[in-house]
Order: sequence, then C-alpha cells, then structure tokens
Amino acid sequence: MKIQKNGLLFIVIVYCLIFLSLIFTSAISFSEEDAERELLLKFHTEHAFHVRKLGMALVKLSDQFGEVDPEVLNRFLYLHQISKRNFLSGDQSGITIKKDHPFYNSYSIFKTDVTTLSKAEYDVAINFLNFFEESDRDVATEFFREEGILGPNEVLENNPLVQKYLRIERIANTVERGRSRLTVIEFGRSVMPGHSYFDQVKKDRDSAKLALRLQYEYYTTDADQSEAPRFVRSYDEYRLYNFTHILRVTRLGMSLWEGEKNDSFADIDPKILEEFLLLHDQSKINYSHEFSTRHNIFKSETVSSRLYQNYGIDFTAIPDDWKKETSELVDHLNAIDQQVAIDFFRKKGLLGASESIENNALVQKYLHIEKIADLVDRGSSPVTKEEFGRAMIPAHTFFIKALKDFESATYAAVLEYNYKKIVSGDEYLDNVPLMRLALKRHKWDSAGKRFERHVGECMQIMTEHFLSNYFPSFSIRGTSL
Repeated sequence: MKIQKNGLLFIVIVYCLIFLSLIFTSAISFSEEDAERELLLKFHTEHAFHVRKLGMALVKLSDQFGEVDPEVLNRFLYLHQISKRNFLSGDQSGITIKKDHPFYNSYSIFKTDVTTLSKAEYDVAINFLNFFEESDRDVATEFFREEGILGPNEVLENNPLVQKYLRIERIANTVERGRSRLTVIEFGRSVMPGHSYFDQVKKDRDSAKLALRLQYEYYTTDADQSEAPRFVRSYDEYRLYNFTHILRVTRLGMSLWEGEKNDSFADIDPKILEEFLLLHDQSKINYSHEFSTRHNIFKSETVSSRLYQNYGIDFTAIPDDWKKETSELVDHLNAIDQQVAIDFFRKKGLLGASESIENNALVQKYLHIEKIADLVDRGSSPVTKEEFGRAMIPAHTFFIKALKDFESATYAAVLEYNYKKIVSGDEYLDNVPLMRLALKRHKWDSAGKRFERHVGECMQIMTEHFLSNYFPSFSIRGTSL
C-alpha cells in the first residue's frame, strides 16, 4: 500500500514538473516573441522617422517638387507604413487578416529573406505583405481626400500632385533602406543602395540622381550628423551662391580692367564690360520663358536644380554614364553662355551679324577678362571645394601649367593677392549674403540700374528662403519662383 502511494506521488510530481516545464517553455516562447516584436516595432518606428526627415530634405533639393506643401508632406510622412507599425503594436484595425492565415499574428515574415522561400511559401508571404501595401494605399487615399488634394472619386494614379508626394515618400524610403545597416531586420538580408536600385532595377535615372543627392545631403554632410561646416545647405542657398558668384566675377573683372585700362585693355568700354560680366552664367540662373525659348531649355526642372543634384558628390562614386550626362549638360551650358555673349555683342554693335566670335579680337578681350575673373573666383572661394568635392588649384597655376599662358597667370595672381579686398561684401560665407544682399551693402548704383534684375531675384529667393525655414505656414514656395 505504501509503495502504491509512493508511486502515485511520483507520478503526480512528474506531471507537475511536466506542467511547470510547459508553462516555463511557453513563457520563454512568448518572451522571445515579444522581444522579436519589440525589435521589429522599434526598427519600423525609427525607419519611419528617418523617411520623414529624408522626405522633408528631398523637397528642398529640387524644384520638381515646387507644388508640394511642406506641412502637408510632413503630416503625410508621419503615416509612412502605418499599417505595419499598427500590426506590430497589436492594433490590427483596418487590416483584414483572417485567423487561419499562415502568417496571422506572426512577425517572422518581416525579417525573412523571401528569395530563399519555396514558390508556395513565397506566394503566401507576398500575399501577406500585400495586405499592408493595400492598407497604406487606403490610408494615403483617405489622407489626400481629407486634405482636399484628391477628389472623392479620383484614384491616386490619376492625380499628378499626389504622385509627387508619393514619389518623395518612395525615394526617401528606398534611400533609408539602402543606407541603414539595420535593413537586414526587415528583409533578412542587406539591400543595394537606393540610387543603384532606381538606376539598375527601376531604370529611373532621374530618381536615382535624386536618391544619391539625398543620401549625400542627409547622411554625409547633415549638420546634425557632421561637425564639418556647410556653406550651401539647400537648393535655395545654391541659387544664392550662383548669384554671388556672378557678382564676384563682375567685381574681379572690373578690378582687372581698372589695373590695365591704360595698357592691355585700353580699348575696352567699362560700361559695356560691366554689363557683359553681369550676364555671366545666365544659363544657370535665367528661367524666363523668353530665355528658355531662345536656347531651347524645356524640362520639368531648371538647369540649376539639375546641377545641384551633383553638388559636393564625389564623381568617382557614380557610373561613367552619369558622368557623361553631366559633361554633356556642362557642354550645353557653355554653348548657351557663348550664344548669350554673341547676342550681347551683336546688340552692342561690336560683333557683325555673320561674324564669328572667335575672329573678333576686341570681343575676345571681353571674354578673356571674364574667363580670368571666373577662374580666380573658382580657385579662391572657399565654397568651391565643397561644391566640387575637391580643392581647385589657384587660377594663376592653372594658366601656367595647363594653358602655358604666363600673361594671364600674372593678371590672375594680382587678383588672387587682392581677392578678399575686391570681393568684400560679395563673398559667400555661410548665410551672411542673405543679410548683406537684403541690406543692399553692394551700394547699388540706382542711377545706372546696376544689378537691378539681380537684386529683385536675390530678394525673391531670400524672402522664400526665410519664410520656408522660419515661418513655413506663410511659405509661398512653388507659386512665385
């Protein structure tokens, strides 16, 4: 009898141990699942944060997005992949996943390399993930209808403005995925950089360039993540920099003429020279319909916007065909600026209607002054190193080593020696030109209408730059530029 009781007690103890073991194992399992879920939720929350920051940065990098309202964009990007975050946090409202679905209440699919699955598993996984894409699509549709941007019966694909918002989100999302080392948490593997994905997979060169520009802007030189000082931090500031470059070239050219007016440049008319120098780089800053028609410039974004996509980027990191595109763009701009010079000198009566500009000795002197002034500013301005991603050799060194032009080297050396004094007030030092231009410290010659057009354009840029950065609700971006 005692043996039977002991045996029964032993069985009870064994069953208790098994039961406790099951509870303990389940607790560990739930704990592991909770930890996995928390990890994924943390990743997707941080991912959404960076996508929003990237999207807000992207809208300032190109005038393709001039119609996009930054405040609406900010609210929209807060909703980036909201369905995934809701699902991971336990809120499945709006997500109709049946309980018998293979991945119901499972988080493992979010960090599975779907390329390693069997065909049947792949189909199930993609079907599961499509739930979230369809849900986010519904969220976007409802959002843009509430904002009054999308009509009651209008679909996302048929609204060009909505497509710009979605494109910003798509580029920002792809850049963040390709840049973040934590992307493996979502895909179970690393993915290619965003610009490579757009270029090689989607065959979308325009988005690829914007992605590379955005990656450089946000991850390489962002003020919050780098101690390196920045001169130009937005497309608007790049436009201002182009204007101040023109003003410095004008001052340098006039200074060169003043020093040699009784010798080499005795036959140069200073008023015509100044007027001509103010037309420097018109191809980069003139957006008028008349100018675009004259030089056949019709694209969705301006020349300066396309140039800014290359600002500061190391060209060794991009494909050869990208370099070729940029070289072709620069050649096109040089051809436009030459035509601007031809039109100007013919209007002034210095160049015959059928005369070649290369064969006119007097016109060549004007062009030569412009070239020396341009190279001196490029070689002396501290912004140049940031713009081209490398230091530029001084102009006098270039004339000696590359062109064997010792006379021009002498002119350049004199300008370089007096550079700071000559360009004082027009140098680009962080945001200083904003205030200097606004207060007209250039002492404009109102009688001669000196810089008149440039003043108006600079003030317009500065006004919008100030509003968009400090009073975004009053911003008029896209309506006046």
